[in-house]
Amino acid sequence: MSSFYHINGIGDVYIPTQFREFVSDNAPLKLFTNDNLGQLDRIFNYLRRGGVAVLSGDWERIAQVIEYIDRKKKELIPRSTRPKGKRTVRLRRSKEQEIIALMCWADEHSNLQIHPPPNLPYLLELVGENPGAHEDRPFLIPIDILQKIQNALAETYPIRALGMELTASENVLPPRSQETIELFQRGLQSAKIHLPPGATVLDMGCGCGCLTLLAAQELKGRQVNIYASDLLPEAVATTKLNLQRFIDSQRQTPPPIQVMPPGDLFDSVRSLQTIFPAADEELEGVFDLIIFNAPWIVSRARNRLEVAIHDERQGTLRRFFQEAPKYLKAQGHLLLGYADASGPKAITNLEGIIEDAGLTIANRFKERVATHRSKRKWQNIMVYEIVK
Repeated sequence: MSSFYHINGIGDVYIPTQFREFVSDNAPLKLFTNDNLGQLDRIFNYLRRGGVAVLSGDWERIAQVIEYIDRKKKELIPRSTRPKGKRTVRLRRSKEQEIIALMCWADEHSNLQIHPPPNLPYLLELVGENPGAHEDRPFLIPIDILQKIQNALAETYPIRALGMELTASENVLPPRSQETIELFQRGLQSAKIHLPPGATVLDMGCGCGCLTLLAAQELKGRQVNIYASDLLPEAVATTKLNLQRFIDSQRQTPPPIQVMPPGDLFDSVRSLQTIFPAADEELEGVFDLIIFNAPWIVSRARNRLEVAIHDERQGTLRRFFQEAPKYLKAQGHLLLGYADASGPKAITNLEGIIEDAGLTIANRFKERVATHRSKRKWQNIMVYEIVK
């Protein structure tokens, strides 16, 4: 599948990866500007023929198009046909294809061509793409996805430990567990006394950035340098948004925080080797403290959101502990969040993995909490304080 498509009136545009499979190389894409957004039947008929409509202009007029298409979506004819013997089998649009069928576009500077334009910094990352993936060209976003991102960011979550509210974008785990956050707070307070001035701290899998900001609050005055990383671009973008909220809420300048580009586990650290001039070429021993709220449900993730909490056969956990000791300084500390949601065997495996990595469990901070799972009404959540 091609990454770029040509649309008359715009030029070459970038199609984000997760939507690309629904737009074949031969799929027609047509721009409908403000002047013809009122031609509802024309847009609908274009969709019926299997086209993808790219809308720009006044949001009120775009909303009318969305409402009209939604009323008539049962009339959409098949996107394509496939011969089967002497018959022709009609292939109807899937739910995903219906979503992709209506798009909007942003220019090379990520400015949405909608009036009034919504305030959405880091738009390409919020859609799930790495920064710069569009190669400084315009890009497309399904309108349905745009609305989901806006709705998600409009909701806020009060964090007792921080005394402020945070937000979480689409596919980013919301910070709902006050108990987990407060266990990490206790872990940070315990590890703090062992950190030297100018310590380097890594929040692995930063998600919405809650633990990154908690570390900035709890370690203030220790002259720490904090780094945050995550696999998902939308999580990296959300951390940046919440970092700005945190800065705006503080009367004093927080410790330096660098949100790194998206990457799997320590890939982001390796990609920024130049920021650690004191480390050797292989970046050994660069962090005094690593924070990791690990996925604790031992099963396969079915979507991007579940990546934060599902870990098939504890594979992510094992890979993390294969690399973490290398990046910890001597006497360095590691705070690991986990839960016994998958039973005692998962905990036994976890503690065996820690031991096999040559690390020592110094403290366990634990809380028993109610769950909404059908088979288990209670579960224990833990934050392990681990020492190299």
